[in-house]
Amino acid sequence: MIKNKTWFWLMAICVFPLGVAGCMTMSGSGAVIVPAPKIAGAEFVGMDTCAACHEKISKDFARTTHSRIVVSGDMDVKEQGCEACHGAGSLHVNAQTNEEKAKTIVNPGKAPEACYQCHLKQKAEFGLQYHHPLPEGKMTCTDCHDPHSPEGVRPGSLTSLGGIDRACAKCHKDQAGPFVYEHEAVREGCTVCHNVHGSINEKMLKQRDAHLCLRCHYQSTYPSIGDTSHSSRIFPGPCWSGGCHTAPHGSNYNEHERL
Repeated sequence: MIKNKTWFWLMAICVFPLGVAGCMTMSGSGAVIVPAPKIAGAEFVGMDTCAACHEKISKDFARTTHSRIVVSGDMDVKEQGCEACHGAGSLHVNAQTNEEKAKTIVNPGKAPEACYQCHLKQKAEFGLQYHHPLPEGKMTCTDCHDPHSPEGVRPGSLTSLGGIDRACAKCHKDQAGPFVYEHEAVREGCTVCHNVHGSINEKMLKQRDAHLCLRCHYQSTYPSIGDTSHSSRIFPGPCWSGGCHTAPHGSNYNEHERL
């Protein structure tokens, strides 16, 4: 039991909402106020200046959750969504060559630090034993997420509206199907079974044993599942470890998802 109620509510307000783990200030308009990435010698120019060159991105971005982020320290400049992630843009605007432009702005597509300033929970998950190879520099956040897109599947998951699976299928083609006998869970998205940023379990599974499957396949007559008793079949590992359900994403040969 938590004795210090003040500490409990502080954690509830600052840590848990929307998958953003850092304490950030909320303005009266509901915007999230965060410190912008530092660019030496640069000043804020506002989103209208950004839109002069990045017209389509700015129009799409205006309808996203990220557009409600403003930077701290210069509240006279309105709608600072771009610069909240990319840093103050004056040097970028005045740069004469593409090389100079690239050096005078923060690009989250090249490194995750700009994303980490808000998404501390995800930063911690990438430090777990099993994780996508983002810390190793083999991928970036924008390989899976489009921060400029208004088509967020749910808060905190900016993949295309076509589904979370589509982002995963870009790399995991063998698991994407289509299959003659599909596992219905795949329709709901890979995150039903996997913690996609990182996990303490192999294959980034949410649970290491048969309880992962029983989250959906439990019934009142358990240990019967379907019309078959599984009392002697529930192994310490996942349901495919005993050689029964060896194709958990789907199968072209067997309706019980066996190879």
